[in-house]
Amino acid sequence: MNEETRQPHVLHISALKLWGMKGNAGMCCLQETLSGQFTAGYRISVIVPAYSLWDNGVTPIIPTSTADYDVYVAPCRWMPMAKRVRSRLDRLKGNILPFVIGWFFGVSRLMLLTLSLFLTARKVKKKHGLKFDMVYAHNQWAAPAGWLLGKHFGVPNISRLYGTFLADLMKKPLVWLRYPIAAAGFLVPHDLLICANDGTRGDEVARKLGIKLDRFRFWQDGVDDHPHAESPSREIFLETAPSCLRKEAFWILSCSRLSYWKRIDRMIHALHHARNQGADCQLVVAGDGQERQPLKELAERLGVADQIGWLGAVPHAEVPKLMDLVDIFMITNDVTNRCNPLFEAMRAGLPVVSIRDTSTADLLKEEENALLANRDDTEALGHHLATICNDRALAARLRDQQKLQADLLWNWEQRMEVEITELQKLIDMNPS
Repeated sequence: MNEETRQPHVLHISALKLWGMKGNAGMCCLQETLSGQFTAGYRISVIVPAYSLWDNGVTPIIPTSTADYDVYVAPCRWMPMAKRVRSRLDRLKGNILPFVIGWFFGVSRLMLLTLSLFLTARKVKKKHGLKFDMVYAHNQWAAPAGWLLGKHFGVPNISRLYGTFLADLMKKPLVWLRYPIAAAGFLVPHDLLICANDGTRGDEVARKLGIKLDRFRFWQDGVDDHPHAESPSREIFLETAPSCLRKEAFWILSCSRLSYWKRIDRMIHALHHARNQGADCQLVVAGDGQERQPLKELAERLGVADQIGWLGAVPHAEVPKLMDLVDIFMITNDVTNRCNPLFEAMRAGLPVVSIRDTSTADLLKEEENALLANRDDTEALGHHLATICNDRALAARLRDQQKLQADLLWNWEQRMEVEITELQKLIDMNPS
């Protein structure tokens, strides 16, 4: 293949998991990005660390290459020890752990990860004789390595952020110094910074940190329809589902990682209130995480443990099928309510019960396609659940309006067409 017809080769540096890794982990938007670039004719190589950054497990997770891209692993032999140290520090949080110790520990991990990703990328390039045209870093943890590799290889570098928690903290002095890892995703030099419009107001953070807006893109993720014929019936689903689920009940779906800020506890309280109002409803929880046991204990205390089906991690391809089986979608996050599960629920035509959130104000219209309550008013959330469960005409009207509202969403093909246009401009400007 001559130089004129050579495929552009993009090196992806990701601290996030890929789909297909142990436990069906990973982010669908990362997978869709890789698939979209492959479809556009790009050659793709991916480097990921051998361990997850977000838990204390010390068993290496080894992903495999696919037909679309090659995957290489940064060994990060220092990480098991760092995880053991973090596990001990976590026990001290809220007690005697000074902020400064956590600060230095976080920065140290960022520097070690940057070195590991950088050295692995150099080794991969030399060993396989590769020529990269762009470096694409996912998440703030990979952004410094992406910048260094872009400089080292003499190619453009992209930083891709999947939301931020900094928006509500920007009035504090020296916020970039207080939260250096979160700020690194914005402040590390880049040829293009892509930030997800997921409700965490990354555009506000970018402006306040002085990011050059001509190099900043604030895009909503895409979401695709799926063939409804692929969805199983409830009877088939119940053959392998948690035994507590009943075919005739109204099913309320939660679809998210079980982290505290996802606030599944609000849903459990709402389920308790809805049941007290006579609604025959059950909560179906798709997702797993460190909050699973505390949430189960809460359900026991409220007397609704036998009305919750815990599905664990669900592969992304199965989520739309699951949405065809349920009656209501519920989302009550502290942040990132404007996210892929909500988009998928809208595409599926599901009525939504959620909290009032300015980030979703253009998508969720009160009493049109959703019923909304104040952030911690779980009694009102429960009343909304009971109302939909007991009023079939209302449920049907919300479904019909939801399908109309879903036309506001990009599908992934549209989303990636916009991104590829931007990437190709940078590649064309940097012939090497």
